Amino acid sequence: MARSLPPLHLLQLFEAAGRHSSFKKAAEELFLTPSAISHQIKSLEKNLDIVLFKRVTRGVKLTPAGEKYISTVQEIFHLLDHGTSALKREFSTQAQSTLLRISTFPTIASNIIIPNLELFQQKFPSVELRIETSMELIDLRYDDFDLALRLGDGNYPGVISEKLFDLQVTPLCSPEFADKHNLMNVDQTLSVPLIQHANMKNSWLHWCDAVGIDYVESKSSLSLGSYDAVIQAAQQGLGLALGAIPLENMALKNGLLVQPFKEKFHFIPKCYAVYHPRDKERNDISSFIDWFKQLVETSISE
Repeated sequence: MARSLPPLHLLQLFEAAGRHSSFKKAAEELFLTPSAISHQIKSLEKNLDIVLFKRVTRGVKLTPAGEKYISTVQEIFHLLDHGTSALKREFSTQAQSTLLRISTFPTIASNIIIPNLELFQQKFPSVELRIETSMELIDLRYDDFDLALRLGDGNYPGVISEKLFDLQVTPLCSPEFADKHNLMNVDQTLSVPLIQHANMKNSWLHWCDAVGIDYVESKSSLSLGSYDAVIQAAQQGLGLALGAIPLENMALKNGLLVQPFKEKFHFIPKCYAVYHPRDKERNDISSFIDWFKQLVETSISE
């Protein structure tokens, strides 16, 4: 029996327009004109006999029917993309290589993955890594990634999550800063300039509670907008910063930072590798996860 389906290219246009809520942005993505997108969407609506978009002041908005349909279309495209990639991996007559697309946050990329990329390439020459950094969560059903490395509780519905490592938090600073202030005892925490993460304003309060110090807000504290900026300021000798272990193991090993006090406390979020259940048999994903775990475990034991 012949299937009564809209043309595939119309569904592609619909998905792009719905994702962007804009014919103009969809046109830019697909190298068409906005008028061409509009004309083709009208053809799709005529084919289905259903209105998918309503025009608003600054673009377009999906109707309730459009909202329901786009989730189906996006799932189909993901299945098609996954099936095509799997087919190429298994049956391509060209040089056997796989592309593993990873989304992670900047600190993991710069401190752990990138400095050790050569080791990965030597061990797995047939796996090509494409790494993109972002603090935003992604949806593996629709976004163009195979694997995400994220901090959280591991409770992500609809996907597989594997714990990579626990995080511990401890004050870090430059060697020069530690020598200048003769830092040896945790009671000295509040006697020196502190560097604060602007989005985690109670972090030093929690640290002091964990180690039994009465917290008094420092007048000489520096507040910065990202974790990476906080760590860079600490490396430059601007103060004492709360750093995450093992994320800063390389900086400690290279002498860019020192840990003046032995005290640490466990950070509630942990680092997880997250991927779609359809990909649970993919060797490139399991190889990367095993390699990454071993890399972190080695850095912790050194």
